[in-house]
Amino acid sequence: MRKLLILLLVAAMPLSAQTMFQDFNYVTVTGTVVTPDNKPVVDCNVELRTLSQGGMGTDVLSSGSRNTTDLDKAGWGRTDENGVYRIDGIPAPGSYVIVVKGVKGYKQGQKPLRIDEGADEIDAGKLILQKFKDLDSKTKKLLKKAGKSLSSGNIDEAEKLLKEVDARTPDLPEVYVSFGNIYIKRKNYPAAYDAFRKAFDLGERNPDLCRTTAKMAFQFQKFDEALDFLDVVIADDAKDLNSVYLAGVCAYNLKDFNRAEGYFEQYLEGKGGQSSDVNFLYVFGMTELALEKLEPATTYLHSAYRLGFKADVTFLKTLANAYINLDRKDEAKAVLKDHLDKYPNFLGREQAQKVYDSM
Repeated sequence: MRKLLILLLVAAMPLSAQTMFQDFNYVTVTGTVVTPDNKPVVDCNVELRTLSQGGMGTDVLSSGSRNTTDLDKAGWGRTDENGVYRIDGIPAPGSYVIVVKGVKGYKQGQKPLRIDEGADEIDAGKLILQKFKDLDSKTKKLLKKAGKSLSSGNIDEAEKLLKEVDARTPDLPEVYVSFGNIYIKRKNYPAAYDAFRKAFDLGERNPDLCRTTAKMAFQFQKFDEALDFLDVVIADDAKDLNSVYLAGVCAYNLKDFNRAEGYFEQYLEGKGGQSSDVNFLYVFGMTELALEKLEPATTYLHSAYRLGFKADVTFLKTLANAYINLDRKDEAKAVLKDHLDKYPNFLGREQAQKVYDSM
């Protein structure tokens, strides 16, 4: 099985630090198996294999990257007409690998799953299978050799071998993932991004790759492209609140305020309905303001200000005007007072003073 190498930092606790004796609860694991174009994979076998029980964390996996033959089978199930499976009686806590193999035309799919205590049912999200392309033995050997060269740090040799593979069999997603890793090592981040994007366009939907590439797209201010990657990540794990928040910020920058609001609401719900992050409160407030939802807008903006958001003249003017439009004069006057006290000179000060004096 060909390996995709994604250069991400992974924290793992040594076995000696894991709990040796532990009582387990038993949970039900559900999830969905789909193709890269989001069509359900029907009547396929889904296995859950045990990495560790009671430990903390799992490896970052690419599609088909781990040999699961020697891992104990914790449970299994089959997908229905919607690609949904259900596996009962899985010990919690524990670290597992979801495995789907034997689907014609697709590579073996894998996905790490960490189950903590406290839930009766776990939604593992989507496992996206990748298309299989039959390769001749020479190409397979070149890929394997390139992978070893890249792992050992011989990136020039790896690049040479990968170019040979690409010439023999163009458009293999794993080749472009490896190219991206080479460019990362060379600190050529624009080229790395282009390579990862190419792998994505060729059908690679590994959530960890998408998460990494989304952050790069955001840094390059390619907000629409970042959302392409983030939607894959969020579909895989709706509890990845950092990705949900980043998706909201991307949509906000694109002025797609309805979409931004959806992500921010999802983020806030995941935080239990409360957040003290001043940046989140500010951008959510500005989103609601753009949607002319003044009540929640003032709530979030004033919370950000009260918690230490570094306000400027425009911010205070915006907040004061929102309160005035809501006919909440006490709050408007308090904000205007801050406005006038903190900024002795600004364009429009005379008008702001008249409004304050009239209240």
